[in-house]
Amino acid sequence: MNAVKPAAPAHGRIAAQVPAFAAIGLVGYFVDAGLTFVCAKYIGLPPELARPPGFIIATIVNFALNRRITFRHSRAPFFRAFLRYWGVASVGLAVNYAVYSACVVLAPRVGIAVTPAILPLFVAAGTGVAMIFTFIGFRSFAFRH
Repeated sequence: MNAVKPAAPAHGRIAAQVPAFAAIGLVGYFVDAGLTFVCAKYIGLPPELARPPGFIIATIVNFALNRRITFRHSRAPFFRAFLRYWGVASVGLAVNYAVYSACVVLAPRVGIAVTPAILPLFVAAGTGVAMIFTFIGFRSFAFRH
């Protein structure tokens, strides 16, 4: 007896989306952390101001890649998906930036010097915490038709 497989939902199968989202998140992390490092080391911005340019560029890159790959089954109109994506990403940024800032503030208290070289680790900590929230938001809101 052949079992009939249920059809994949229009917005895609989560089993395929999670690895794609994680891989794209890694790309976004390198864009974000790389620009944060450059802004701190070569432009001389303090850690708190070195972060926003990286986040903005990484969010645009991640939107384009997630729309094309992770949520390719979405029929949400481009502009609406982009605005919703930014809304979810902004809340994710608040979580991400809070963790990043906590690392910047707490690092000296545990004997870790805050240098441009350590900032990518703080970006990773914030990104990791925010990743679960943003995946759920992007899947259920930003790319939902």
